Amino acid sequence: MNNKVSFTWSLAAGLLFIILSLIMSAFGAGGLNSDISITDYVVIFLAGMLTGVVLIYFLRRSASPSVSRAVLIAFLLSLPFAMFGIAFGGLVGGIGIFLLSVSPSIFLTGVGYYLGRAFAGK
Repeated sequence: MNNKVSFTWSLAAGLLFIILSLIMSAFGAGGLNSDISITDYVVIFLAGMLTGVVLIYFLRRSASPSVSRAVLIAFLLSLPFAMFGIAFGGLVGGIGIFLLSVSPSIFLTGVGYYLGRAFAGK
């Protein structure tokens, strides 16, 4: 039996990014912005899905539960940076949303994996 996390969970990460961006715009900008196009939401979903794929990739590579915990903690710590990238990347357009939200998330998740692996003694 395979205990590995399925890559289909990246769809949930994409939905998580959309929900977090809606919450952020509702509370941070004084209300929901009706000027956001469906294309921006598709880009936010794709950015979240790519980040979810990287998260699952590192979780599947984790040899011990301590490394998996380090990866999950790093992912959770990267979410505020990703939301900041979504908020200010929207000024540039879809490419800005994608690059500014995915880059810090992937970097911090990778750092969490390698730090967890280093401290796990492997």
